[in-house]
Amino acid sequence: MAVPFAPWARADRREARGGRSPDGVLVVTIQPIVGGLFVERKVERPGAARVVQNFVFTTAEAFHRWCDADAARFDFPLLYSQLRHDADELLAEHADAQVTG
Repeated sequence: MAVPFAPWARADRREARGGRSPDGVLVVTIQPIVGGLFVERKVERPGAARVVQNFVFTTAEAFHRWCDADAARFDFPLLYSQLRHDADELLAEHADAQVTG
């Protein structure tokens, strides 16, 4: 039985949200973790290498700055708008859960 490297690497990430570009080349997944937000960004072109980047953000502002710095936001503005919205919701829910217990 394979043991996952980290809880966010599980295939059944129930809390994970994200989106994909219309051509399927770019896939971004976000998930709340203890202390912030885990982000996985994959770019995979047919017949070429796959690039996977993982990030952890502790605040919504840091995540928004990352979104603003990503050049892909110009090609897929709706995807990045949805990611920002989902990140705000996930971080707010996670903060509420930490406060209550």
